[in-house]
Amino acid sequence: MQDFTITISPRLYETDAMGHINNASIAAWFEVLRVRFMEERLASGPGAGFDPAAGVGWILAAVHIDYKGETFYGSDVTGRVIDAAVGNTSVKITGEMEQDGRQTISGYAVLVFIDMETRRPVRVPDTVRDAIG
Repeated sequence: MQDFTITISPRLYETDAMGHINNASIAAWFEVLRVRFMEERLASGPGAGFDPAAGVGWILAAVHIDYKGETFYGSDVTGRVIDAAVGNTSVKITGEMEQDGRQTISGYAVLVFIDMETRRPVRVPDTVRDAIG
């Protein structure tokens, strides 16, 4: 899989009393990373985007974040998807973030592909598998 990267510019309001980026903001940054990754890979067809009107869509089933070092205001952060593993009904997206050449965050999220009417997981379509893999 080819790496996917984005640049995040920390905002002052995302800092906490200790002067580093708040953990809730880091979780939001991971969401931006995985959503942009999925949007780029799935520009059209079944599973594209996160539109419930399409009849199928993605739900977030799990998030795991490891804080490896502090992230601060004043310097851009590079977010990178380093792996995307497709299961039967889910995708596990693994990412990391670095600032000033230091890895500060790593983690993953699991997205489940569901039928919006039945609210049940369904098999990830082959077109999606090909686009993500």
